[in-house]
Amino acid sequence: MNYLSIVRLFNFLSSRESILVLLLLILSIITLIIFSYKPQYLLVINLLLILAYFLSSKRSDKLIVLLAAINFAIWGVILESFIIKKTNFALKYKLDMGYLYVPTWLFTIYMIFLISAIFTYDSIKVLIKE
Repeated sequence: MNYLSIVRLFNFLSSRESILVLLLLILSIITLIIFSYKPQYLLVINLLLILAYFLSSKRSDKLIVLLAAINFAIWGVILESFIIKKTNFALKYKLDMGYLYVPTWLFTIYMIFLISAIFTYDSIKVLIKE
């Protein structure tokens, strides 16, 4: 890693898009800490945070990211629920949906997770770009 790579990474991390993703992450973590026993609040606040991110983002592929995040969240929730059931409830959430063994707010966390994964991919791509 050379000086130019570090400068490119710094420029990427200080871009509007990076700041939006970092704000989304930080605010969702704070929300999770504050409202851990109020799943309805978590769901609504995280949905509002995701909505604010997509409305503020200037990504040219916003629709693709949104569809990928929804797809990832659907399969993430289904798979996690399946794993919980098949492991005889080795993991148990205090407040789950009843028919799926995960809380409703987890759907939004999976969406934020995918947005973060794309951000990580983009930042590593900037870092190792020749």
